[in-house]
Amino acid sequence: MSKLNHKLSRRDFIKASSAAAGAAAFASMGLPAFAQDEVREDLQGQIVLSLLGNNPDDSVIEAMNAAYKAIRPNVELLWEYPGTSADGYPTWLGTQVSTTPIRPDVVSGNYFANFDGYVNFEQYRYLTNPHTGRLWDEDLDWNFYVSKRADGVRFMLPTRAVHINFFYNKNMFDQAGVEPPTTWDEFEAVCAKLQETLPEVAPVVANYIWQVPQWFAETAFDQFHIDWVETVRAQPGDWNYNPDVDGSFTFDPTDPDIHNKYTFSNQRFLRALRDGELRFDTPEVAEMLRQTARIWPQYGTSDFFVIADPYPRFIAQQAAIMYNGTWALSTLANDTASLSEERLAELRESLGADVNIETFEWGTFEMPQMEGPLVKSPTRTVESATGDYVSIIEKDQTQTDLTLDFVQWWLSYAGYQTWVDSKFEAGDTFSGPLKVYDVHDPESVETLWKDVRFLGNAEINYNGFMLSMSGGDLQTTARNIWKDGLEGTITPEDAAAQLQQLMEDNFDTILTNVGFTNEDLDNPARQPGT
Repeated sequence: MSKLNHKLSRRDFIKASSAAAGAAAFASMGLPAFAQDEVREDLQGQIVLSLLGNNPDDSVIEAMNAAYKAIRPNVELLWEYPGTSADGYPTWLGTQVSTTPIRPDVVSGNYFANFDGYVNFEQYRYLTNPHTGRLWDEDLDWNFYVSKRADGVRFMLPTRAVHINFFYNKNMFDQAGVEPPTTWDEFEAVCAKLQETLPEVAPVVANYIWQVPQWFAETAFDQFHIDWVETVRAQPGDWNYNPDVDGSFTFDPTDPDIHNKYTFSNQRFLRALRDGELRFDTPEVAEMLRQTARIWPQYGTSDFFVIADPYPRFIAQQAAIMYNGTWALSTLANDTASLSEERLAELRESLGADVNIETFEWGTFEMPQMEGPLVKSPTRTVESATGDYVSIIEKDQTQTDLTLDFVQWWLSYAGYQTWVDSKFEAGDTFSGPLKVYDVHDPESVETLWKDVRFLGNAEINYNGFMLSMSGGDLQTTARNIWKDGLEGTITPEDAAAQLQQLMEDNFDTILTNVGFTNEDLDNPARQPGT
């Protein structure tokens, strides 16, 4: 596959924004020929984009509008991001999809995954992208992260990969005479030494909102339960069995990419929970909690259970280690190079007006390996999606086709290079390596990704279930049980038993939440909802 050597800037696009100049401009830049040169005046209407966060900078919107207008002169893009946080967006989106008519066309659907009105992207994956002249599957890495509803609908496409690891303050490590750990025993020893040497500093900052009970729990659960793969994978005769994938599957717990090499059957998973074949009241779950409690909460910040964003504590050198993702690479690089008065004020808003923030050297290390007789596989971490989470709300066929045309343009080199370049010019940071083919980050950003070492993804369906229990009040209860275990108010064995009982007592609610029936579980050959 050819790679673009030329970065298409916002100014380049604006120069090429007229239909007459479009083809000649692309050719003169040495870009590959693609169907974007064809102007479609028959397509007309509005597309409303309402993704998580704030609207992009005006210069980004101008660049995107000009570039798309050059080929779709009668289509208007309306950027109407709600400006909510990740906590507030699900509520906002839930309200939007419950109204008639639904206004947004493009949303971050993974924040409201159970909505049944999203376009199934799998229907278009192997069709020709009109903007590149090749299969859409060849424009985007469809395999690095697969987000599907329980009924098999693939409702979201991301644009970047995220890798979760640890960041550390090199100055503090030098003062304590410690090195980045590679095992869980070493990690505990490093935290103890940091606490002894620098008692005014927390050894590690993380939160109990999504980091430890979600990311870390998935990572730990994977190490103790990789053998569940043999129970939860699709079998011949199942509605979602893929002979090209599942027919050649070999169980290898050491394979970092094992979870990409089989088809997950939610029906088989839930049936195994219902029937007691898979359980949470086990020595493995108790040991997983015991190992977690060696670090959290004792070596965390005093507000570990309520803190939202760990980053300000780390940049203010109130913690020696930070649990975070690749998006922090770009932010840290900027903040430790220089801090504007505006950025300093922003950080002090959450830290306190009298906090002094100075630059320091920092590095990263990977998730340390747990060890012991119950550990069944090497460490994988959370390697999922970041960047733009794109879902299309299905409407009448004309509007759906119109929106799909834009998304195919955006999520391919035809449009995404404009997005990247204009956002960089506007001063935006980037959250992880690109997964849109033939698109390149600016060199200074590409440098940030060079040391990212992918270990394999542990953020898969069954690894996160124990502390989510399908969401809502059940998730809150499950995480409170785990919290009691971490704090030592109940034993790890009691916590494991309570989680099992919570699942058994509320199994009918869980089925309702995921849209399944017991009949669905009894017959994995039948697709749920059919």
